[in-house]
Amino acid sequence: MALKIDTEIVKTSMTEVLMQNVENFNAGTNGAIVLSSHYIMGDTQDFSKLSEIANLVGRRDINSGADATVKALNSTEQKSVICYFTTGSIEFNKVDARRYGSDESAFSVAIGEQIGIGFVNYMLNRGIYSVRASIESNGVNTIVGDGSATATYSMLNSGLSKFGDASGSVIAWVMNGKVFHDIVGDGLSNIKTDNVAGGIVATGSTGTLGRPAFVTDADGLNMTVGTSILGLTSNALEIAETETREIFAETVGGKENLKTAIQGESDVLITVKGYTYGGTDNPTDAVLGSSANWTQSATDIKATAGVLINIA
Repeated sequence: MALKIDTEIVKTSMTEVLMQNVENFNAGTNGAIVLSSHYIMGDTQDFSKLSEIANLVGRRDINSGADATVKALNSTEQKSVICYFTTGSIEFNKVDARRYGSDESAFSVAIGEQIGIGFVNYMLNRGIYSVRASIESNGVNTIVGDGSATATYSMLNSGLSKFGDASGSVIAWVMNGKVFHDIVGDGLSNIKTDNVAGGIVATGSTGTLGRPAFVTDADGLNMTVGTSILGLTSNALEIAETETREIFAETVGGKENLKTAIQGESDVLITVKGYTYGGTDNPTDAVLGSSANWTQSATDIKATAGVLINIA
């Protein structure tokens, strides 16, 4: 019997991979990066939220009979953007599957898992382009460094200082592998030791200032000079699959060997906390990662996605 691909099994195994990663990222980043699914229509999503009221609470004169000060209640507009993805046409000779003893279910599961992993990587890369560009758009208000220095604990601390008394709201770091090991190396060199009763007591650690680090070599972290460490707040980056996932498979004839062709497609909606997207629909990575296409929508910088440290 000719090997066929069960598209429902492909979808199911893809979903399992996605759900495992949803749990990992939502928990592993303290909720700074959130993956989810919901359906919308269109290329972008607009929503409004109440602006923070300036000087909401102030002194009251108990001897005054004057009218109360009127404070306007306004809303801010925020736009998220959709990115579309495809697997392209995946083709293989049916005989190659049969000769290694694969059956329909096993092959379908394996393909679904690979698509799932690829989809997760696609989502995260597009999200990192977006959140890095958003934070970068605020310039000196959210950026420390100029891309010339190696990452250190001191630079992480300087990055947190951009949020002042709200520095505790930065709950996770995103950085590439080299940068992570630079920070670990800085920690190793700064451990202080004391000899106590013939033993060594180490005071200090090689952590990341009490915050988890998501380590990825995603291109979205790259800057014009150097790369970036992102210090993210809660729900800084929300990535949602918003289209009904399509998986298509067919047998292709006309050649000496029968082939199977598989193709999948869907999309993701990217929302960056406190920022609105102003670029073109269906953006390329260059458009998505341009700071010129993102502007602050939140009233207070402390209510946005976080801070950026530009290092070598």
